[in-house]
This record gives sequence, structure tokens and C-alpha cells, in this order.
Amino acid sequence: MLIRQMCNTINRYSPGLWGLMDRLADKRKGSIYTMAEVVTGCIALFVFKETSRNAFNLDRQERNFRENYFRIFKKRLPHMDTVHRVMAELNADGLEDIKQAFVATLIDQHLLRRFRLWGKYYTIAIDGTGVSSYKENNEEQVLPCKTTKNGVTTYYSHVVEAKFVTSSGLSISIGSEWVSNQPGNKGEFDKQDCEQNAFERLAGKIKKQFPRLPVCILADGLYPNKTFMKICQDNGWAYIVVLKDGCLKTLQQDITDTEDKHRHSHVYEHLENKGKRHVHQQYEWVTETHTHAGHTVYWISCTETINDLDRCGKVVSTESTRFVNLTSIKVHKDNIRALSDAGRMRWKIENEGFNTQKNGGYNLGHKYARKSFTAHQNYYQCMQIAHIINQLAEKSSAIAEMLQANNKLTLKHLWKQWLNWMAYNKEDIEVSERFQIRLSG
Repeated sequence: MLIRQMCNTINRYSPGLWGLMDRLADKRKGSIYTMAEVVTGCIALFVFKETSRNAFNLDRQERNFRENYFRIFKKRLPHMDTVHRVMAELNADGLEDIKQAFVATLIDQHLLRRFRLWGKYYTIAIDGTGVSSYKENNEEQVLPCKTTKNGVTTYYSHVVEAKFVTSSGLSISIGSEWVSNQPGNKGEFDKQDCEQNAFERLAGKIKKQFPRLPVCILADGLYPNKTFMKICQDNGWAYIVVLKDGCLKTLQQDITDTEDKHRHSHVYEHLENKGKRHVHQQYEWVTETHTHAGHTVYWISCTETINDLDRCGKVVSTESTRFVNLTSIKVHKDNIRALSDAGRMRWKIENEGFNTQKNGGYNLGHKYARKSFTAHQNYYQCMQIAHIINQLAEKSSAIAEMLQANNKLTLKHLWKQWLNWMAYNKEDIEVSERFQIRLSG
């Protein structure tokens, strides 16, 4: 089933992507492979979750693999050394534009429409992650660095991502911005300052590509500041951000004073029984508006208590966690739970996003390009496109129903079947000409 879903998904979206790939500037002379074949080969490196360029070259040597690859992609598979040379010369913005055009197609087809918050906002999570570390700077001399007290300097590649996230587990990249040294920058690595600067550039990219998209930004405790709020206000975006203890002390004191006055009027409770696990959620909010750096914000809190029961119904363990957020959206009893749940959904960018790409077969963190920062960026963008393609298949209703019907079956096993099929199958693939993506959740 996964094999059919993957083939149909690739057949559904690849032709539009190929046209954009062939428009990329080609600096080669007398090349055997088209730009679409080269870029598709790089994306396929991550579609098949190969661990390295060498691993993909070894699969490429198998005749059945090459022939099945051609049947699926309608393109020849180049050697990864050829791909690498192109990645090192290709403008890094080109693949970013292709990725955003891909996402725009999904939005235009209303594929992501039903995951919007209250049928209005597309929930976009913002966060940064370290990709790789190096003992030396790269060719472009742009990597930020950190020097220890012992004089040891380490260079980092750090990216800030904007991903469309849903409760069903989707984490789709719509924009990427690298933390890199600019002229006049001393090169010292400081996550908050550098990540904030990168977010300003990232916000401009998103607004330019999706000018009328109704967006609700989900962000962590680095972001509740004047600059972030002004960017969201200027772009017409709503936001829900984490409010950490000890952060914005004056605002926190104002909220505490207001809570003491009106505590009785803003509590809502929800109880959910999940077999032997009982989840109790208590939501609190302040009906009065508060102002921070000239921007109106609302405070919300959710205290979640999880009780695990034994066979006799006796509580054997209790765990309690409190989640606090600031939001630009006016809070009331009918939307408090949805707002709090959306704020907590920011975690999806770390788990379904970064963690999946680091530990789920995509090998984010592997140094596909050790010297060229441009190639490093292009490999990363190809990984994001491949992750979108794979999610469309993995999160489809057909796969969800298959996994639900057999609780012993795993996606990892289905991927093993997919790779075995690529290496040993000699039959033609049945691809539906009228295939339609239906996502679960």
C-alpha cells in the first residue's frame, strides 16, 4: 500500500516541480543530465531515506533500482558526484522557491484547509535547530561560531524554520532561514539574538510568497518581544507564544494582580478518560487585555494532570504540567481550549519536524557538504521537499487505516518493503491517473 501511495503521490506532484527545476540557472556546459534530473536525484536521496550520498550510489549500481527509479520518476538517476557539483553551484534561493511553490499548490488544492484553526488560521510553528558543527569555517566563511574559555572554537550551521503543523502530525516546511554571519558581524554565536534576526528575514519570505494567507504563528519562549509582535502585527498575523516563568516580569506581575481580582470568573475544566489514563485539564484566562511594548496581548494557562490507574481503578501515578501562553487573539470560554491546544502544538515542529529528520531516516545532521555552505543549504531544501512528499503518503487515510487495522504494523516496516521492492521488483507499476490525496486526521 505504501508503495502505491508513494508512486501515486510522486506522479501527482512531480511534473509541476520538474518544470520549475528546469528553469533553474544551469552553469554546466555539455551536461548529460537535465537540471530536473539532477535536482530530482537529490530529492530522491531523502525520499528513500538514504544515509549518505555513497549509500545512494551503491543502490544506483543495481539495475532493478535504476529501472524502477525511471518508472516512478520518469527521469534518469545521476551519480551523486554529479548532483553534488550542481548543489555547490546552484543559487540557494532557487530550491527554496520550488519548495514554497509546492506548498502553495497544496494550499490551492485545499489539501490543508481542514486543519486550520477555527477554519481560519493556518498554524505555522517557528523554531530553530542546529544542523551540524565543524572545527573549521566553510568556504564562504559565514558560519557563526562559539569559543570556549580554553580557546577552542566551534562553528555551527543553524537554521530557523517555519512549518505548517497540525494535530494529526503534519510538519510541512514553508520557509527556511539560515543563521549566518553578515558583514560586520563578529561571528560569535548567540541563539536568541541570531535566531531573532533570522526570523525577521524569514517573516519577509513568508509574507512575500503567501501575502494573503491567514496565519497564526506558534513560537517558543524566545519570541514574546516587541520586534516579534510588531512583525506579526504588520503582516496581519495572529500569534500564540510560550510565556516562560521569569520572562517579562512586569507583564507577569500585572497578570497576577488581575488574576487575584477575577480568578472566580475565568476557569474552565475538561476531563477525558483514555482507558487506564485519566486526563484532567484546567484552563484559566484573563478577560482583561494587557499591553506589552504597545501591543495588546491575552494570557491563557492550562494545567494538565494525568492520573494512571491500575486494574482496580486505583491511581498509581500522577503527573501535572502547566502550559502558559500569550496570544493576540481575544480569549473567551468557547475558544480557550482550542487556543491552548494550538499553543502546545508548537511542539510538532521539534518532534514531527526536526526530530523526525534527525532520527527518522533523513539523517539531518549528516554533513552532506563539508566545505560548501551553498551545497549544504541546497541539500537541506531537498530534504524538506522529500519530507513533504513522504508525509503526503505516510499521513494518507489509506495508510492510517492500514496501520489501525494491524497494530503490529509499523511505518518502518512499510519503508523496508518499499526499498526491497525498488531493488528486486521487475514488474511495471500501476499508477492511477486520477489519484487524489486524502490525509488522515
